[in-house]
Amino acid sequence: MTRHLELLPAVDVQGGKAVRLVQGEAGSQTGYGDPLEAALQWQNDGAEWIHLVDLDAAFGTGSNRELLAEIVGKLDVQVELSGGIRDDESLSLALATGCRRVNLGTAALEDPQWCRRAIATHGDRIAVGLDVRGTILAARGWTQEGGD
Repeated sequence: MTRHLELLPAVDVQGGKAVRLVQGEAGSQTGYGDPLEAALQWQNDGAEWIHLVDLDAAFGTGSNRELLAEIVGKLDVQVELSGGIRDDESLSLALATGCRRVNLGTAALEDPQWCRRAIATHGDRIAVGLDVRGTILAARGWTQEGGD
């Protein structure tokens, strides 16, 4: 059996800008400007996937949904969309962006039954990703502990 590892470079979006947080800590961001330019740079560097994250939705402080949909539409690579996808409405809106798949995090911890139904309905358009700090699961954009 041949193993295959796919690395997904991430573009985190907060307040309409590309940012990087230190271990998900709010207030620790370094700005990188236009998220479309950041995603296009990864694409031009040979990335086959982009992990596009709406940090405002993840933190429950807003949404960059329209901007992320615009970015998805301008890329020629696969996009995995993440951040704040925790119910049927947010899932439908995320899938409607044209992304290849969505990544569920907090929802898998807080509502595993809903997560199971989403996977049963949408198959490989759903991924589950859990953030871990030490031995503790992190939830809601690293703002809460999700257990160990």
